[in-house]
Amino acid sequence: MTIEYITTRELENSAGELKGKIRIIKTKEDANAMIDFTCPACGATEKQSQQWSEPFLEGSGVNQKFNIRCGKCNHSFKMMKLKKEAKKKK
Repeated sequence: MTIEYITTRELENSAGELKGKIRIIKTKEDANAMIDFTCPACGATEKQSQQWSEPFLEGSGVNQKFNIRCGKCNHSFKMMKLKKEAKKKK
């Protein structure tokens, strides 16, 4: 098993507080990404498996964003690649 993409991050709610966490793992052998997260809006813990393609991924290269939706409260959040996120905070 070869890992193609992996990330673990904290997620902000609408008030800017770090209330959630997410981990995404994508292997080269699998077409789906495994997602474990705690929703920053409602606090629900969820595991998902989503196909590694549109609309899960938007953009290309550094500008890629991940679209993830909570199954309990239907809160949607997007994650940018870390390189792009760091530039935005600068």
